[in-house]
Amino acid sequence: IPLADSCICGLTMTSSHSQSIATDSIQATPPTIIVIFGASGDLTARKLAPAIFNLSKDGLLPSTCHLIDYGRSEMSDDAFREYLKKSLESHSRRTIEDETWKSLASNITFHAGPYDNLDSFEKLEVKISAIEKSLGKDAQCLFYVSTPPGVFMPILENLGASGLAKRNQGQGTASKIIIEKPFGRDLKSARELNEVINRRF
Repeated sequence: IPLADSCICGLTMTSSHSQSIATDSIQATPPTIIVIFGASGDLTARKLAPAIFNLSKDGLLPSTCHLIDYGRSEMSDDAFREYLKKSLESHSRRTIEDETWKSLASNITFHAGPYDNLDSFEKLEVKISAIEKSLGKDAQCLFYVSTPPGVFMPILENLGASGLAKRNQGQGTASKIIIEKPFGRDLKSARELNEVINRRF
């Protein structure tokens, strides 16, 4: 199946591979806003949060990187940061050093809302625009969908309807999306999912 250029499926980066990336290349990456859908789920706690922490520890995140965690449960930024830190302490293979955690935590926020509600995505767009305004420049958005497959479609459609999917299209800061496997239940549903990605992004 020819996947959309803006789509990355089942992304995996090994430690040896990540270490081979040149530091100057990482630093040249534009400001980045990572939005994780399903932020309070098990995958984020066990895999994504430790991976992001380790990338930060190794200096492999963009020099300006913000993390917006999108979940359906109401939670304050501070409460989510505490939840994330406890997850790291339980699941990270490396020690959680205060210096690395504080530099990462200062740019972590939580956004509560349903996946099938356009208004919540429009509020997310306002939050992203406010970050860009504070930076004084455009940022690339990386949307990581780590939810059950049943809500992939409403997330993709609302990213499109809110204008988030096509932010800065045609530029180096164009929006990108990562979809956690399974990418569809079968060939037919995978093609339908890919069609939505191509149409919206």
